[in-house]
Amino acid sequence: MTQTTTSPPQSTTGAQMARAVRDEAISAPEPKRLTLNGVAYLLPATSDQWPLAALEGFEEGKIVAAVRSLLGAEQWQRLKDTGATLGDLNALAEQIAAVYGFRSPGE
Repeated sequence: MTQTTTSPPQSTTGAQMARAVRDEAISAPEPKRLTLNGVAYLLPATSDQWPLAALEGFEEGKIVAAVRSLLGAEQWQRLKDTGATLGDLNALAEQIAAVYGFRSPGE
């Protein structure tokens, strides 16, 4: 007579869970990092993460509103505190378009 044993279902071990979390963190896209006049600004990793206000601003040609929304209140204030000019804002908008793969900020 042969005895058959069945293995209990495998549960996820701590090591497997840690590996899954690490793999997810590695594959998660990093925020976009832009620099203007030596000051770094972080933006969402993908345009899918943009606030709707930013999309509306770009769609309506309101670059100030769009960039302000993308930067958020703290980074927007930092930009203003640097004495940024319209030229600086345009340069930042061009960088934003480039890192997200658009031809221009109004695209």
